[in-house]
Amino acid sequence: MQCGYTLRTRCNGCGHFNIPTSRFCGGCGQAMTLKLRIQQVINRHIDFIQKIRLRKFATGAAFGGLLALFAFGSMGMRADEDFLPTTSIAINQQQLKAEFSQPFALSFEADLREIRRELDPHRKADLTDLSRVVDLLIRHLRPVARNAGATRLPAESAGLYAKTLHNFSKSKGMTRGGTTVILFHFLSDLLDFKYRDFSQESRYSDIPRFHFLTVPANAMNSMGVHIARDESVFGINDSLTVGQLLDYAREVMFVAEASFAVIEEKQDLASR
Repeated sequence: MQCGYTLRTRCNGCGHFNIPTSRFCGGCGQAMTLKLRIQQVINRHIDFIQKIRLRKFATGAAFGGLLALFAFGSMGMRADEDFLPTTSIAINQQQLKAEFSQPFALSFEADLREIRRELDPHRKADLTDLSRVVDLLIRHLRPVARNAGATRLPAESAGLYAKTLHNFSKSKGMTRGGTTVILFHFLSDLLDFKYRDFSQESRYSDIPRFHFLTVPANAMNSMGVHIARDESVFGINDSLTVGQLLDYAREVMFVAEASFAVIEEKQDLASR
């Protein structure tokens, strides 16, 4: 210890003294560590193909264990609370029956009445009907969003939102699922929210978890746009009437009016 000479490690197999950094014995070739000894045994008794299979099995077992751990962990996770972007207002049916107060909303409702008188509310709705309703929302809400200093604005035409219907047949009329997709994308542009703002856990028996409709359906329900058939079944492929589309458009306008009222209030507080 005092002369600085490197200590030697004795091999358990042949007794040869090796320097401490040796991986294998210089006398008999035996591995100097337990890990290397195990590897030597594997190399002697398992051929190349068997080693490849063993590695694949070990990798698969490890990956399967991680998946199982994640699955059991997610079972205990609670879904995120419903999120109303920009506002924390709980919108219920009584509020939806209330009258509008803002000029842009009152103007929208007057135009909506004209459409209701022009069209048969009991007729089966199609994409043209929904596009007309969304164009009406765009015409009244896009200027409001611009004046509020929004970072995102709705598209200039409903035709751009209609492109999101690639998962639905456009020849069978408008369904709850297709209407939800279009209105969700419109509101996400108007109120600047994203998919991750809502829970991925479906509340409806006919929409599985992580389905492309899970988030839009949860978002509509959270914001007070009641497109679902009932509380437990969404009814993705249910056909809608023109009257139902007009009712949903009114609910969307109520959400927008409430949201922009909160934005205006926050801006007033910030400017003081």
